[in-house]
Amino acid sequence: MRLIAGRAFLIVRMLLFTATLACLYLNRNVWASAFLLGSLFVGVWGPLKVDHEDIEQPAALFWMKLGDKLLVNLLFLALFLRLFWAPGRDAPIILWAGLMILTFRNVFYLIFSVSLLKEHRVLPLNTFWGKATNVALIVTLVLYTLDTTPLFHGGEAIHFARISMVISILLMISTGIGYLYFYYRDEASRKPISLATQVTFSRILLAPVFVWVFFYDSDLVYQNNHLIFKIMAALLAIFFVVSDGLDGYLARKRGEVSQLGKYLDPYSDKISNMIIFLCFLASGYATVWMVAVIFFRESTVETLRTLAAASGVTIDARRSGKWKTALQGTAVIAILVLEIADTLVQRYNPGLPYWSQIWSYTPHALMGAVAVMTLLSGIDYFTGNRKVLEQYF
Repeated sequence: MRLIAGRAFLIVRMLLFTATLACLYLNRNVWASAFLLGSLFVGVWGPLKVDHEDIEQPAALFWMKLGDKLLVNLLFLALFLRLFWAPGRDAPIILWAGLMILTFRNVFYLIFSVSLLKEHRVLPLNTFWGKATNVALIVTLVLYTLDTTPLFHGGEAIHFARISMVISILLMISTGIGYLYFYYRDEASRKPISLATQVTFSRILLAPVFVWVFFYDSDLVYQNNHLIFKIMAALLAIFFVVSDGLDGYLARKRGEVSQLGKYLDPYSDKISNMIIFLCFLASGYATVWMVAVIFFRESTVETLRTLAAASGVTIDARRSGKWKTALQGTAVIAILVLEIADTLVQRYNPGLPYWSQIWSYTPHALMGAVAVMTLLSGIDYFTGNRKVLEQYF
């Protein structure tokens, strides 16, 4: 029964994709969106009820998954051609880039899967990232389909569709790398990537998305950005801060503490934080000296960690480093949330007493405090690890 149910989920999903293609051809965009939402429900609910990889024959699973992927590819192609030929529309460059990456990803899937079939194995498609990629792709299709309807044309759907396409591209790249890892790894010596490490990787993966959202309107003045994307930037920053503590908690809770996680966690923090601070510098929320001090501290402490690792020593996080991280996260979230508040104030109550004066000084005050705390933390790391330096000087 489970085998029949598993196949039914996959077949229904492919039928819904086929119906979507027919609706797009007939210009029934609302129905196409409805069928896509139905496929999204089936795609999420099905794996929760049945683990296809455990019950299905590799050959049958390969053909059904291949058909599913080809239909999604055709849907993206149909939407790209429709937008490309639409009069008065800009060329859908982001959609084209996503279509190309999706095609290459599916080619990788075909090549690797055919080789693995000889060993009666299949690629791990029901991982967290695989499911997230499938959800992002369907959501992107829905948003682009809605943008072609008169009701949503020229509205917000296209903005969300582009953002969703960028997220999908990053997820497709990550799953493509996962295909390579699974195919070439040595089973005897490699371990699956833990959930905590995946959370850490997600910060690195989403850092370019933050830049995209922050400068979505191609204007260095962040104050001119759309309110929706200001909210998205704040949500991404909150995710960076929360995931910084979440990955360590998951590693300890699940007994998955590893050397990779210890080295990767601070690296991912530096990537996400420095990208945000550089965005702040471009928009005038921080000055050059503030970002320079932060960069100097982070790079020198990472050099210290490298020297310690070469001697077989792991430098653990110090209390000053935790305070620095907490202050950085608080300042970033505060600035982004207050920018949202400023947008609302200017829109609904532009004459609010003292607000303009307070807001004009707040970002620099917060970033100045971050720079000072970051510098003091760096000094603490060097004074607390003098023995590492004594081996080299």
